[in-house]
Amino acid sequence: MVRRFAALMVLTGLALMSALASPTKRVALVFDDGPRPGDAGPLLALFAKENIHVTFAQVGDRVAESPATAKAIVAGGHEVVDHSQTHAHPRDLNDAALQHEVNGALEKITAAAGVAPKWYWPPFLEVDDRVRAAVVRAGLAIYTPRHLVVSMDWDKAVPAAEIYRLATTDVRDGSVILFHEWRAETREKLPAILTELRRQQCVFLTFSELATSLAATPASVH
Repeated sequence: MVRRFAALMVLTGLALMSALASPTKRVALVFDDGPRPGDAGPLLALFAKENIHVTFAQVGDRVAESPATAKAIVAGGHEVVDHSQTHAHPRDLNDAALQHEVNGALEKITAAAGVAPKWYWPPFLEVDDRVRAAVVRAGLAIYTPRHLVVSMDWDKAVPAAEIYRLATTDVRDGSVILFHEWRAETREKLPAILTELRRQQCVFLTFSELATSLAATPASVH
């Protein structure tokens, strides 16, 4: 009995040490540039099967083309954020056009999805004082990741295996992992990516959930 108890204590200690060595990593997956039914549909089916929620960064023009898809994304428990009206470079726009990029998508997403986005996720991740001012005037906040993991799936020259490698490398507590809804190779690799991220002790949150969780408990260092 004593030996059995001692062995149990050793196993418990090893399990505890393992848990301490591999703490949970809170991450948010974001999928840019949609929504389009042929791209978003398979993603929604996968996320329902995996029981996870992600963030979709939506372009106003795409929402206008497929409002039902935007609504289905929200109905699936996912977060939608403003990714501009046409995905233009801010530097190419005057102040009025830049404001329309922010407000136009906000209006389209709100009307289609039935919920107003909280965040602005800038195209090309380009932020300057004019972008900040336009976002504030729209009543939004720019989502600023603590740490960004870029899958590079926007570049069609990057193969599926490299998308997998990049999306699962240097992932930390508080990371945002950037994908694009339209990339077929991303959808192909996502089941394996999710499996590997789970092996790394990742839990999947939306932008708002991650922001709230990090505010309550700051990201740990890995």
